[in-house]
Amino acid sequence: MRTDNPYKAQDRRFRSFRRQNPDISFAKYTMDLVLQGMEAGRVNPDSALAIAQCNPKKFWEAAEPKAKKWFNTLKLKRGHKVIEYGCGSLRLGAHFIRHLDRGHYFGLDVVSGFYEQGVRTIGAKLIAAKAPRLYAISEESVAEGAAFAADVVCSNTVAVHVHPREAEAYYKNLARLTAKPGARLIFNAVLYEERHRFEFNSWAWPMEFYKDSLSELECLRAEIGRPRVKDGIEMKLAEFEFRR
Repeated sequence: MRTDNPYKAQDRRFRSFRRQNPDISFAKYTMDLVLQGMEAGRVNPDSALAIAQCNPKKFWEAAEPKAKKWFNTLKLKRGHKVIEYGCGSLRLGAHFIRHLDRGHYFGLDVVSGFYEQGVRTIGAKLIAAKAPRLYAISEESVAEGAAFAADVVCSNTVAVHVHPREAEAYYKNLARLTAKPGARLIFNAVLYEERHRFEFNSWAWPMEFYKDSLSELECLRAEIGRPRVKDGIEMKLAEFEFRR
């Protein structure tokens, strides 16, 4: 495992930013950078936001395999209520919105700019028909989400990007949203034998970290997926399922 920090310059910029903006989280800081880059014309065509903005066909195709897998795993019915924590540009959420009954999708994200673009791509007709509830993450919106009494809480490609200083709050919110007795939580993450940072905003953790962080829920499944190698270190993708 490397002992140097290849992200020193980026960390230094973040610390400088935090001195001037102490209430801004690492998550919001990094997502705002993406939005600013889009506005300045620095576009990665394969990014979630760029696909939502520029490629509606790919928008619907990108998360379709994940949606089908999770619909099947969860035996999802139209009458179920779903919360997506970290809904982003709604590439996955769009499939939930289309499938579920009106008002049964509740999306939360750090910034509103991502899901606002997703709403535009999904289109006014479907949004009006399904009336999804979409909010920026706050104490108030998480409380409202807990009261929503979801049958399913999901968080796709989010855990890997949670800063260690913000991990406790992230898992606390996931448990809090999984409030209804019998409700299930499903999310994916990256495994390694110890905490390991492999990108500026990406971390792997040991198996027990995830289980301990959600100890008030029952762990039903920890499905180990394909390996991911970065700088000679092999990590494993994993999918977790918990139940209240």
